[in-house]
Amino acid sequence: MKIATRVPSWFTDDDPPSSSRRSNHHPRVLDHYSLPTPSSTVRFRSAHVHVYDSQGSQLILEERLTTRNTAQGKASSLSLHENGEQTNTTANVTVKRVMNSSPELLFLRGIYSAIAFFKGAFLFIFAVGLLLFLVSDLANQAKVIIFNGTGDNKDLAFPLIGTILSIPVFLHGLTQLMTLITSFVTDVFAGSPLLNSFGCGVVLTNWIKFTFFIGIPALTFVGLLLSGSQDFLPITLITTFVSVTFLFFCFSVNVVCLRVSSCLYLVKEIYEREDMTTTERLKYTILTAEESTLSGKVHKNYIYDSNVYDLKRLDSNSMIGGGNGKALYLYSSHGQWYIKFTQLMPRGLFTTLDLPMRCWTQAEIDFNIPFYTKSSWSLESVFCRRKNESHIAMVSGPSALTPKQSFSSLLCYFFGVVFYILLVTGLMVFAQVSATVIAAVVCLFVAYWLWQGRKEYRMIKHANTIIRRLQSDGNDNADGSDDNEDDYDSALFQKWETFMVTKPTLSFAWISFIVKNIIIAMIPLSYFCYSRNLVGAMTYLVLFLLCFEKHYFDIGPIVEALGSFGTLGMEPGTSLAHSGLLGAATRNEWQQKSRLYHITRMNNNASRRIWSKLLNFFAVLFGVVAMAAISSGPGQEEGVAPYVTFPSNSTFFYDVPQEEVSPMCNVNFGNNNGSNATSSLTSPVKYLADYNFLTIISYFKIDSIQPLLDTWFGEGEAFLDEDVIPTFREAHPDLPSAASFQLVSFSDGSAIVCVRGTTTYFDFLVDARLWYAASLFQLVQSAVPFGFAFDALIDFSVNRLSELEASSVKKVSYYVETTAFVNYLRKSGKYTTVSITGHSLGGGLALITGAQTQTLAIAISAPSAVMGRSAVTPEISLEDIKQRSYSVIPQRDIISHLGGEHMNSAGIKCRAGANDFFACHYAYRSLCELMYTCGNVKRPVYCECVSMGYPEPTSIDGSGTSLEFSCEVI
Repeated sequence: MKIATRVPSWFTDDDPPSSSRRSNHHPRVLDHYSLPTPSSTVRFRSAHVHVYDSQGSQLILEERLTTRNTAQGKASSLSLHENGEQTNTTANVTVKRVMNSSPELLFLRGIYSAIAFFKGAFLFIFAVGLLLFLVSDLANQAKVIIFNGTGDNKDLAFPLIGTILSIPVFLHGLTQLMTLITSFVTDVFAGSPLLNSFGCGVVLTNWIKFTFFIGIPALTFVGLLLSGSQDFLPITLITTFVSVTFLFFCFSVNVVCLRVSSCLYLVKEIYEREDMTTTERLKYTILTAEESTLSGKVHKNYIYDSNVYDLKRLDSNSMIGGGNGKALYLYSSHGQWYIKFTQLMPRGLFTTLDLPMRCWTQAEIDFNIPFYTKSSWSLESVFCRRKNESHIAMVSGPSALTPKQSFSSLLCYFFGVVFYILLVTGLMVFAQVSATVIAAVVCLFVAYWLWQGRKEYRMIKHANTIIRRLQSDGNDNADGSDDNEDDYDSALFQKWETFMVTKPTLSFAWISFIVKNIIIAMIPLSYFCYSRNLVGAMTYLVLFLLCFEKHYFDIGPIVEALGSFGTLGMEPGTSLAHSGLLGAATRNEWQQKSRLYHITRMNNNASRRIWSKLLNFFAVLFGVVAMAAISSGPGQEEGVAPYVTFPSNSTFFYDVPQEEVSPMCNVNFGNNNGSNATSSLTSPVKYLADYNFLTIISYFKIDSIQPLLDTWFGEGEAFLDEDVIPTFREAHPDLPSAASFQLVSFSDGSAIVCVRGTTTYFDFLVDARLWYAASLFQLVQSAVPFGFAFDALIDFSVNRLSELEASSVKKVSYYVETTAFVNYLRKSGKYTTVSITGHSLGGGLALITGAQTQTLAIAISAPSAVMGRSAVTPEISLEDIKQRSYSVIPQRDIISHLGGEHMNSAGIKCRAGANDFFACHYAYRSLCELMYTCGNVKRPVYCECVSMGYPEPTSIDGSGTSLEFSCEVI
């Protein structure tokens, strides 16, 4: 098998051997463009000193010439050259590390990084929210059209197609945006080497960075203090956020412009045409990217013997994968399926190359590959190494890996396999997953790792063959000399190689380009404009442009074809003698290639892969929930059958002495915080457990609620007003009937609105829309030092993110209907007092509605409304929440800790097992806890409390009948 190759211009046959280029004087030190900053060379104390900055430290290479008097055998300084004796001159290089950072510098860069990190967190939450609002808007439109009878399926076609076609652009564009902000944060913490290379000069760039990070916020802070403003901290934080946003915008624009300009400069070297116009360069840049995307390529992983494989002296035959049995050993390959697909396509779309063409990877161009030596080896690096990472392992010489290290690497691999399997098994057992599922998952894991282990075995087998051959050759050629300059340490070199097998025809490449961009750009943009979602349309346009630039002005395909960064930064007329392996010859060449090198690495670094996986995970999650919501119908509006049962004689109670009852158990908490009285003296609602019970019955079918009310409160005390809600909805046809709630009135003339929690897939989408931003910002706040100081900035950010919501999404926010209903009840004058309660989502809606309507709200296991108070319409204040809300927070309940800290709350225990993750969130468990803790002199214990681990209550009728027997009678 032969391979056609595009031999890069830096492969030369007339390179002099390395020995002939050696000098007895100072060697020439060239900076490689992978360095973030260039070295500084100075003469200091009879030595050449090369200084390399490296994030808080300096690496010092000190070259000093020493001479040896051959007659006396003594080393001396340079002055010995003048005594006329025969001497040998040797250049010695001393390498040392010097710390040049200080706590103050680290603190300042920490402030820079914290601000930039918060900006990155804002963009990530923005990305998640964008995906969420996109799919939830589609699900809502489908619900309205299909289930409310306002249209037919064809009315859904345009929104469906527009939404689906926009998802790839949103995903890739948001991934690119997160990659840019990650590079911005890391660059700021490293001292801004990339920012300094953008052409403004180091001094001016540092002043610009200082101005936007420190100067503007500091002047704002001082000015507000002098003016006597009470809002100096919130305004300063918002000013800082805006100034850093502007700096990030400038950073991103520079990165994009440099990528585009570099592509337009280097594309002419592929086609070897210096007279290309700008239009021709644009055309060929786009064509190169499209061909690279559509081409069928095979990626193969090889293990080389470094003594045979020499990157500087490859000919066309030695580049063939597996062509030399002693030089190349095939480890694995992939990419064959797409190649077969392109070969099955109709003629005129793809052409199969006569000889596979070699494509150069970034690792081959700059040879920036880590070494595994005796000193650099560690179990952590072996355990955490990516399986497809290129690396060089030394197998002979003083720095070679020892047999113990090699054996430990193999043992670490198998230990990792066993550990992963046991970890997954342990987690499933802890989560009480069925044995069948556990066995199936373990079998899949074992099969996968056996497949991986087979490849590892092949690699080790080939590696041992090479090592034995090297040892055999070493014994045959041993001559007892330690000074043979032709001897090199041997290494095993593992790397990926890429070969192009098929490529698209020129006409098909252009057709693909036109069709893709018309469909992906025009249809979704038209949909956003049609739905009058201006924010969505502008966001989509910006992300589409980012995707277009990333895909069609990617330097990767051009470098892949050239095999180097070409003549970028070199003087006109200068020929390229090497790829950059020897460094850059001039400072201008280094600056331009180093800048492009670090910009190019943004597209291939680990952060991009992580962001891509995260955003794809959220997109799939939201998409699955949305499709389930569309297919499952309008929801369980009628409720479910009751899942709590009372004994046949409701005379069982937990008897708690009055002096041990907590004040939270009674309904006097409303009066303590200045809100409206929760009930009159004659109201049947006397305990906090009463509100918990009302939240439970909101889940049940309507025909089963009244009997439960009679059992709990007593006959004639509580009534289900079934007719009020339909009357309200008839009077307000403009409000969607999205929320599910019930109205219970009492004998004293009061009423309580009971809002149901999450039961349908639409409810999950509502949960996410209302609390996703606040919940994610909570994580950010806990990750940033002094995160509590960012409260005002979080409020500002949540408010800005709420603007992403389309008008159709805002209309179906459940709190809109519950707030309107409470206002309707209060204006009717039918009830003496109105309050609202709910569990989980219902509790969160109750907190929002209570603050908006100045009505008492009692929430059970509900997320807080504190952090998201500015995202609702109308906005609510902290004072409104404090005066009108009370929350019950079970121990270990994650949901009730979302959205910020509750203003007024009572914590209760949770007696569920630690492996029952959601048990503490259940309302009926909270009710049992309240009844057991507070006592229930006039409230019956229901049967399920004992089955959940609570002790059996006592019977007050003295009959001696057990609760278990009374429940069995039912």
